[in-house]
Amino acid sequence: MGELSGHTQTMEPQPQSIRKLAVVATVISGVAVLGCIALAVWNYNLNTKVNSLTIANVSLKQTTQALTKQQNDTEALLRKVRLATNLSSITHLLEQTSVVTDDFVLEKVTFDVAEDGKLRSVLLNVNNQPNLGFGGAYQGYGKYNMSSAALTKKAEEVINIVMKEYGTSDKLPVWDKNTKVKMTVQNYPLGQREGGTFKLTRQQ
Repeated sequence: MGELSGHTQTMEPQPQSIRKLAVVATVISGVAVLGCIALAVWNYNLNTKVNSLTIANVSLKQTTQALTKQQNDTEALLRKVRLATNLSSITHLLEQTSVVTDDFVLEKVTFDVAEDGKLRSVLLNVNNQPNLGFGGAYQGYGKYNMSSAALTKKAEEVINIVMKEYGTSDKLPVWDKNTKVKMTVQNYPLGQREGGTFKLTRQQ
């Protein structure tokens, strides 16, 4: 018997198969590249939209803050206008109804109000009734020929009446016994009540 040859025959790849693999590889690579391009474009558009929304949000926030400030300023102005109107009304009422005692007639009321709307002080200007006028106890320039105790009592009577007429409306700043009250007679200093105690100018 003859010996079989030990030579193994090698299978060479077919040129057609190689071409198919190359085409498939090229297609896959192309799809991958297109996919990468598409993702890059999508990412760019997304970033652009995010940036646009961020800018719009900042602009909206600034507009909202401006509108809020404008509203707050308007409300503050309205509060001041209402307060001024209410104070003008009570001032007119006090001056026109003529707060009168046996000794004094109220002629002018002035309210000093702080920026926060609190009542800092009240100025009352009075004139003398005939019994205290010239020829009576009044000597001019806010001075009287009578005891300090008697004059203090007469002054406090006016203050208490005006304070009662002023009332406790929530539309007006609080006026209590601790509110500083300055009192003048014919525009000359007469005295001042502070901390609930009235002192004549000549005693201060």
